[in-house]
Amino acid sequence: MSDRAQSGSVITADEIEQELALLCRLKSRVTGTAEHDELIEHIDDQLTKAGLNVRSDTLRFTRWHASSEGSSALRVSDRPVPIASVVPYSGVTGPGGTTGELVRLRGPAPAWKKARGKIAVVEVRNFRFPFSAVVGAWGRDSPWPVVRNPLIASTLAGLGLARARKAGVSAVIFVWRNISDDNARGQYLPFTLGYQGVPAIFVSGTAGDTVLAAASEGEQASVVLDYQLAPNTTTRTIWTVIEGTSRPDETVLVVTHTDGVNVIEENGHIAAVAMARAAALNPPERTTVFIFTSGHMRIPAVTSKGQATQRFLRDHPEVWAGGHGQRRAVAGLAVEHLGARELVDDPVTNTLRATGRIEPELLYATTPELAQLASQKWHGVNRTLPRISKPSPLIHFGEGEPLLHAGIPAISLVTAPLYLLAERSGDETHLVDKAALHRQVDNFERLYRHISSARIDDLGHVSTPTNLARLLGIASLLKAVAVTKALDLLGR
Repeated sequence: MSDRAQSGSVITADEIEQELALLCRLKSRVTGTAEHDELIEHIDDQLTKAGLNVRSDTLRFTRWHASSEGSSALRVSDRPVPIASVVPYSGVTGPGGTTGELVRLRGPAPAWKKARGKIAVVEVRNFRFPFSAVVGAWGRDSPWPVVRNPLIASTLAGLGLARARKAGVSAVIFVWRNISDDNARGQYLPFTLGYQGVPAIFVSGTAGDTVLAAASEGEQASVVLDYQLAPNTTTRTIWTVIEGTSRPDETVLVVTHTDGVNVIEENGHIAAVAMARAAALNPPERTTVFIFTSGHMRIPAVTSKGQATQRFLRDHPEVWAGGHGQRRAVAGLAVEHLGARELVDDPVTNTLRATGRIEPELLYATTPELAQLASQKWHGVNRTLPRISKPSPLIHFGEGEPLLHAGIPAISLVTAPLYLLAERSGDETHLVDKAALHRQVDNFERLYRHISSARIDDLGHVSTPTNLARLLGIASLLKAVAVTKALDLLGR
């Protein structure tokens, strides 16, 4: 009897170790890189060895990449200043960089024209954000607390880059505030924007102080982003279909993505491959499509809206849309960010430290029926009941979002630790709780066997957000942000 059969799990501890070792060796695997291609080939090989027919969708895009080691640099008055991170797909300078006067711009809507032909300096505060305003909770589950995640502040800051380019700004230096150096370092943020056409970087801590002081004196600086644009770069979304034994025209979609920046983002293939192998040996009653999406780290290149799996749904309505001659998707699972350990940031002491706990699981269900199912089948830490989250009218984080907007009932895990989008140097194994990862794989398998069963007919109806609901959601968010800021000013 195999270790899997003995444990009652679809995966063994040794198999988890092997997959994590591969991810730690590959390190960052942003879309279209050699490391990303290697992971896709690895997944393809695993599925093929399980006797599955692997299909492949080739996607083409223009990739932005470093020309060489040491391709980014900042000098202020001819003194080197450390960079926390480079804004991905911001711009290029060539090896000589761009040099100009530092101009400090203030406020949430910088007057970019003041820095025409110069280098703009903009402070970015890593502010506290009322997470419950964009992620709801089902029933009596406790609401999400206020968070301070660099994803939010950096994305809002990055939205100004298009205006900076139009204003003729030569480069932009974003100065982090209210964040530790370790938390700021290597953040691949913002990652959802198209190519901006203006070089941009982040600095933090004392480096930020140096830049601000120099800008107040109108000193000169040089920003180097020796990057290139590579048109017609290819990447692959791979997928496989396991035919249902009694309801083959009804499908279940199991989704993850393959591109990422560290051992947590993304490791969802560990569960999806294990589930596919188990399904190949014990076929489900409903047909299942296992989808390993590419493009999550370069969303604008593969779809004009939503997350990267939106592209797969657009290209393959035959497996889900339910029209004439098409199969109909009755449910989905989106698997991301397994086993994430919690780190907390203390800007006052400039430390990013482990708590010894796993990061709170962001587990979505998009119908009341699936919320009830998740509360029954998903085992939390020490078998505690999980918090089941509900998408807000404004956003559904992760690759489960396209399923929501396609009207496919789904359960998704998209836990969001502070380091989720950070490219990290050194060993990354300390970021993963292997027992939690194993538990989450088993949870997904348990859910999958339930929703793929022909005995289960009522998985609920997805309510897609209306325009009015979105407007009300925006108003509620603005109110929650204002209240949070007011409490911060009062020191509460």
